[in-house]
Amino acid sequence: MKEFRVDLHLHTCLSPCGSLEMSPRQIVETALEQGLDAIAVTDHNSTLQCPEIQALGEEYGLVVFAGAEVTTREEAHCVALFADNQARAAFQKYLEEHLPTVPNDPERFGDQVWVNGRNEIVGEAPYLLISALDRSVGQIAAVVRQSGGLFIAAHVERPSFSLISQLGFIDPSLPLDAIEFNDAVRFEKLMAAHDYLKQYTVYRASDAHYPGQIGTKYSLLKADALDFQHLAMAFRKENGHMIVTA
Repeated sequence: MKEFRVDLHLHTCLSPCGSLEMSPRQIVETALEQGLDAIAVTDHNSTLQCPEIQALGEEYGLVVFAGAEVTTREEAHCVALFADNQARAAFQKYLEEHLPTVPNDPERFGDQVWVNGRNEIVGEAPYLLISALDRSVGQIAAVVRQSGGLFIAAHVERPSFSLISQLGFIDPSLPLDAIEFNDAVRFEKLMAAHDYLKQYTVYRASDAHYPGQIGTKYSLLKADALDFQHLAMAFRKENGHMIVTA
């Protein structure tokens, strides 16, 4: 069994709240400098920047999982991760179908561009990516799971945009693969108040929006190999595989 350092929640320059410094090359180089073995690219309601970062990661020896931070109809944030490009592309289409057609205002919310490895702009998302989809958390979770993806409650300890802040609790029937937290002190208080959360696989991630945040909060993946299959096994705690807070 090997141990890998992973940060499974990072934004890029595509997210309007993300720094324009969060280019594919900057992300990969910083992740490696921070000693990470794997990252997950999880922009708001979009997966369009994932392929370029995955290609760079493969070139430089960094595993990159493709995903998105989805805003549900309830205004709750959840992370979806996908096993391959086919599943990612299908979910991208789903996101585009269910994101409200509210034009982005770059001066107010920030730019929404994705770039190549040379920092050249490839495209710009026209609609505001931080809007809520017109689908519930249960509907989105079902789509992710049907595609073979992983569905995670993002930053559950936060007082806004988390499942608990928006709904008051996590429905036990919701097919979650894990719950994620960012701030350890707030998370400890949340766990004390909601004992049922102990049943879930838990990990910590940075939710990085700027290069200096990458890898500052990470988890340890204990697995035979570093790939999507073994990450899923760790979430399910199968055959000694696990993910733990560093």
